[in-house]
Amino acid sequence: MLRTRARFAALGALALLIAVIGSAWNATSAQASATPLRGTIYAWSDGRLQPVPHAAVTTGAALVRSDAQGRFEFAADERSGRVAVVKPGFDVVRRDVYGDEIAIVLREFVARGIFVPFSESPKPSIQRWIRGLVERGLINTVVFDIKEEAGRVSHYAATETTDAIGATHPDQGMTAFLEELDEMGVYRIGRIVTFLDNRYTAWHPQNTLKHVNGTNFVDSMGLRWSSPFDAETRQYNIEIGVAAAPYFDEIQYDYVRLPYENGLAARTIYASAGREAAITTFAEEAAEAIHLAGAAISFDVFGVISISADDAGIGQSLRSLSEHLDYICPMLYPSGWGDWSFGIRYPPGRPGQVVRLSMEATLLRLAEDSHVEVRPWLQDFHDYGKEGVYYGPQQVRDQIRETAASGGNGFMLWDVALTYEETALEWTADLAWTPRWASG
Repeated sequence: MLRTRARFAALGALALLIAVIGSAWNATSAQASATPLRGTIYAWSDGRLQPVPHAAVTTGAALVRSDAQGRFEFAADERSGRVAVVKPGFDVVRRDVYGDEIAIVLREFVARGIFVPFSESPKPSIQRWIRGLVERGLINTVVFDIKEEAGRVSHYAATETTDAIGATHPDQGMTAFLEELDEMGVYRIGRIVTFLDNRYTAWHPQNTLKHVNGTNFVDSMGLRWSSPFDAETRQYNIEIGVAAAPYFDEIQYDYVRLPYENGLAARTIYASAGREAAITTFAEEAAEAIHLAGAAISFDVFGVISISADDAGIGQSLRSLSEHLDYICPMLYPSGWGDWSFGIRYPPGRPGQVVRLSMEATLLRLAEDSHVEVRPWLQDFHDYGKEGVYYGPQQVRDQIRETAASGGNGFMLWDVALTYEETALEWTADLAWTPRWASG
């Protein structure tokens, strides 16, 4: 049984955030006992309870993994009033503890989600619309921005640093809505735009990626990037995720890579192995902290990483990342693939086939002994390429069906205009899913 104490104790603000969460857990239930806490994790399979190995179990003070028989144990001084359990392919469990022996039964879960942008989620009309989609059974998951492309951070994820640099954004009622969705049984994913960050880099230029000429690197959108090679930068984004964890089932890191544009100094300084090491180090550090805070963790990755011979210059390696994460979320938008990718003349015109081939390639790249699941981002917006293919219910449905057939664990649709194809969601509501954990 693998065990992790809160090794971040020397990291100041992060340790304080974790301590606050642990104190809150203690306050919700009985006082910590003088005896160890033991338990077993189960799930229903083939009509009977089966033990669940390698689940992350936390009290907020310590983190352990269940063994091959699903068992776990915390020492007396590691206990609190609650435990949380994270296992890819299952719903996150958070429950109070009243005795010294507990049994926890996990529920299989396949996400059927949509993305809602930072500026839209607080609007009452958008929240009513989300409730309606949930009540109609079209979705069970919503992805909300915690930290968005401009570097603004939601109030519930505020840290000492976000306050100091003016990144903290007013709450605008989002905490109440997130709690309401939890009561409705909705799986809540919090998205953090990670190293793309104009605001943080303005206050911390020493942690900014550089151009080969020595100036701050600016990408094709005119934005700066913080450096994943810098421990302070990594900690900044981890702290935000830890602070937001009580409001979400999963913390999802996006832009967790190097920019792909030419002229980046880091691509001349570091070879592929060095770039991969920086991103993988962040995955390891973030996974430990987010699991300790009681939430699952996922990374968004470029679709091309599934077929690239190396890190494609951006530092992402599916095999390395899969050793630390719960979910890998490749962005499989057919419009993102060039002509003749996968031997297809114009990929946006064959959305189902592109997603199937992308999923198969992704699954082949994962570490065989990892427990990670693949849940892709799918395209629910019109093709922006030269042929401008219209994406309606059929194109979206084909992507969802091929994701299910190729071993995916759910999906997330992307459309910043929020004009999601509800008919496609209706058509695919009863799909049979065979995710990686079930087929293994």
